[in-house]
Amino acid sequence: MMPDNAEQRIAVLEAKVQELDALVNLALRLLAVEKPVSALLERYGATQAEDLAVHALLADVARRAEQGGMYAPSFAGFRHEIDATFPTVRGNRQFVSLLLDTLKLDRPAYQKLHAYATAHGWPSGRE
Repeated sequence: MMPDNAEQRIAVLEAKVQELDALVNLALRLLAVEKPVSALLERYGATQAEDLAVHALLADVARRAEQGGMYAPSFAGFRHEIDATFPTVRGNRQFVSLLLDTLKLDRPAYQKLHAYATAHGWPSGRE
């Protein structure tokens, strides 16, 4: 039941938002334990070597994104590197889109890479 006073209603709603935020953060931490990127790669038939190679690639791209400047990754370069590292998905736009979406559920470095990709318009190519 909501209070009649607008200030009290706002306070109750803010408390609910904080509670929901805490639950979402907990859910994201629990999902990260499940290694969502590896699960996605497995669904697409990645071998253990390809899984390790994609993770190494993502770590490198995340490092370059954080470094910025002339080292900053581009979407075209990222797609080229994914295609070379995991040839089974060469040219598969849906996989690349799913991979980028899955980054936000994985480890913190990948979450930062997801934020970078989103800010730069990936996967639309709007950089």
